[in-house]
Amino acid sequence: MGNKRKAEEEGALPDAIEMDQIKGTGPFAVYFPSGFNPEKAAAECEWETFEHEQKKNQYAVVAKTAHNVDFLGSTLNPENNSVTPCRYSLGVFDRSTGTLKIAPIQGNRILRMEPRARDLDYSATATSPGGTDKKSAADIQARRERNARLVEEFGSQRRKRQLAAAKSAQVEAAQVSGGEAVLGMIASAGANLTTRDVMIAASLANNRNIPPHHPEARTAEEAYRLDEIVPESVADALEIRRLFPAQNKPEYREELLKGKVFGEGYVLSRLSALDTPESEIREGRARCLVLLGHLLKILNGPGGGNMIRVKTEESIAGTADRLRMASTVLEGILDLFYSHESSEFGDRYTLSKEKRNLMVGWILILAIRTEPQCVLDPGSFAALATELKMRGSDVGALYRELGCVTMRVNGPGGGTSVTLMPPSNEEKTLANYFPGLKLGGKKPGR
Repeated sequence: MGNKRKAEEEGALPDAIEMDQIKGTGPFAVYFPSGFNPEKAAAECEWETFEHEQKKNQYAVVAKTAHNVDFLGSTLNPENNSVTPCRYSLGVFDRSTGTLKIAPIQGNRILRMEPRARDLDYSATATSPGGTDKKSAADIQARRERNARLVEEFGSQRRKRQLAAAKSAQVEAAQVSGGEAVLGMIASAGANLTTRDVMIAASLANNRNIPPHHPEARTAEEAYRLDEIVPESVADALEIRRLFPAQNKPEYREELLKGKVFGEGYVLSRLSALDTPESEIREGRARCLVLLGHLLKILNGPGGGNMIRVKTEESIAGTADRLRMASTVLEGILDLFYSHESSEFGDRYTLSKEKRNLMVGWILILAIRTEPQCVLDPGSFAALATELKMRGSDVGALYRELGCVTMRVNGPGGGTSVTLMPPSNEEKTLANYFPGLKLGGKKPGR
C-alpha cells in the first residue's frame, strides 16, 4: 500500500507549471491517412523539407521510403486553402522539471501525407482544345502499374482482391497477335520519368493562390473569364448605372470621388475603358470596375480590411450602407474572402493573409480585364499601385505570378506596362506564362 502511494506522489502534477515558449523554426506536423507508420519503418524512411522561394511560409514535406513510393505533404494542398481560426503548436511536458515546452508548428498546417509513386506524373492531365485526352495508351498502362504498386504496398486486403479480380478479366498483350509491339509500347512509358522535385513542383503549381483561371486558355478572355472573376452572386447587384453618368458629367464624377463611392480615384480614372459601342462589352467592363472599386475600398478601409464586424443591433444591410455598397455585393465579397464567426455581440468576418493575397490578385485581374486588349499602360499601372499602397516592383511581381507579362517602357515618363496573353509568334497557353516554381534546398538540421 505504501509503495502505491509513493508511486502516485512521484507521478503527481506539480502545483505550478512553467511554460517555455520556443522561438524560431518549429517542427512540422503530419499524418498518414493511408495507414503508413513511419515509426515502424524508421530505418528506411528519410525525411526532406522544401521551402517555397517565392511564397513565404509555404512548405512541402517528403517522406522517402525504400518501396519506390514516397509520401508528399504540402501547405498548398486545396484542403489548406480554407482559413484556420487558430494557430497550432506542439507541446511537450517534462514532469521532472515541471516545464511545458511549446513550439509553433511550421506553416501552421497539419499536413496530409499522400502516397506518390516516384516515376508517375501527378500533374494535371493535358487535354486538347476539343477536350480529348492526349495521354497515350502507354501512359494509361503506366498509371495502372503505379496504382497496382501502391495497392500492393499499402492497400487493404479487400482492395487487393478487387484489383486481382479486375486484372484476371483483362486480356494480356501476349495473348493477342502483335503482343511484342504492345509490350514495347508499354515499356516506353518509363522513357520520361518524373523526378521527385518535378513531382513537388507540379503539386505546388496546381494550387496557385490566384483567381479562377484556365491554364489551357489561349486568349485573355478565356484565361480569366468575366463570369468567374465577377461572380454571379454579385454581378446583378453591382451599381454600374451609378458609374455610367460619370463618363460625361464632371460634377457628378467629382461627387463620386469625394464620397469615395468607388474607391480613391483609380476606378474613375479608367472610365475611358467604357467607350465602346458594344453594350455587352461595356457592361462587362463596368462590372469589373465597380467590383474593383469596392475591393479597393475594403483594403483601404479601417484596419486594412482585416476584420469587418456586424453588430448585433445592425444588419448586414447597415454594414453595407457604411461601406457604400449593396448588401448583396458585400455578402458575396464576405463569402469569397472572409471567414465568419458569430457571438452574442454580433458577427465577425476575418481576412486571413492567404485570402488577402487572393483579394489583391483579384483586384489586379479585374484591372487588366477592364482594359481594351487587356493591356495596362504605365500611367494606369502607377495609379493602381498607388491606390493599393504598394511599390510598383511588387505589383509587377504579382502580375507575373498571374501569368501576365510586364515590360519597362522607355522614353518620357517611362514606367511599366502589363499585358495579359500578349500576341506571340508561337501558340501559347496561360500556363506557358506562369513563372517557374523554384524549390529551395533542404533546410538544415531536417
